[in-house]
Amino acid sequence: MRITNKVLALAIASFFVLSCSRDGVEFAREEVPSMEEYEPVADFLQLQVGNYWVYESFSIDLETGEETPLYKRDSIFVRKDTLIGRLAYFVLEGSHLGQDYRAVLRCSGPEAMDAEGHLLFSTAAIGDTAQLPANLLANGAISGDYCLHETKEVEVPYGTFGALEYRRTFYFSSSEAIKVGDNTRHQSDFYARGIGLIQYTSFFPNLPMDIEMRLVRCKVQ
Repeated sequence: MRITNKVLALAIASFFVLSCSRDGVEFAREEVPSMEEYEPVADFLQLQVGNYWVYESFSIDLETGEETPLYKRDSIFVRKDTLIGRLAYFVLEGSHLGQDYRAVLRCSGPEAMDAEGHLLFSTAAIGDTAQLPANLLANGAISGDYCLHETKEVEVPYGTFGALEYRRTFYFSSSEAIKVGDNTRHQSDFYARGIGLIQYTSFFPNLPMDIEMRLVRCKVQ
C-alpha cells in the first residue's frame, strides 16, 4: 500500500510527540504579553488654557558645582487651544532662555507632538534613544538624538519633584563647532507629574558652565 507524503508526515509528528511525552519532556505554551499601560503624557505637560510657569536662571560651574543666580527670568503660559486637522492642540507663548518662545503642542495618550504631528517624546519609550528629525535640530546641527529618562529628585525653588528628563543631544560639524565652541550640545527639559516643566537647561559638555532655568512660581489648574 502506498503511503502519501501527508500521511507519513502526520505519523512522524505523532511519534515525536509520544516519544517526548514518555521522556517527560514538556513544551511550555508561549504566552502573549499583555498590553502595558503607560502614564498619559498630559499629566506631565499640564496643557490647560491659563496655566503658566515662571523660571529663574542659574549659572552652574560644572567643575566645582558652584551655583550663581543670574536674576533673569523666563515665563511660559498656555495662551489658547486650537484645532489643527480636527485635532486639539495648545498654543504656548512666552520667553525661553531669554528668547521669544512659541510652541503648538498636542498630547495623545503617552505621546507629545508638535503642530506638524511629529513625535517629541513618549512615556511609552522611557530609556529608548531615537534620532531627532531634521525639523527638531538646533540651528547649525547636522544630526541629533533624544531620550526620555526618569529622574528621582529635581530640586528647584518651587520644590523637589520626581521628573521625566527629555534630553536632546545635537552634533555639529567641525566648522560649526568652531563658532559655538564644541561639536556636541545637550538640552534637557524636566517635567514633573501634576506640575509641568520645572527645569530646563542647555550646555556644551566640554565647556565649564551650564545655564539652568528653574521653576519659581506657577499656576496649574
